Amino acid sequence: MAVKVKFQSETEVKEGKSLLKAAKDASIKLKDSCDGKGKCGKCKVKVISGNLTEPTDREIKELGAETIKEGFRLACQADVVDGEVIVEVLK
Repeated sequence: MAVKVKFQSETEVKEGKSLLKAAKDASIKLKDSCDGKGKCGKCKVKVISGNLTEPTDREIKELGAETIKEGFRLACQADVVDGEVIVEVLK
């Protein structure tokens, strides 16, 4: 039987840093084959809570408005605004 295990890691970043860069600072590996340009969709994460910049046109094109409304973002396109941000890293 498979058991789901969730790991958490925390790091502090300057306001305006992307989630992708924050993940790298925390040694969390996110796929990003397009070098952070928002074209591959591999760095998709689920935002549980926190303040981020508005979705970019690239994100809307790649993920779709409905998926973004469900809390999914591209880590390379979403920048931290302030406060605490909690993000789930997807497979």
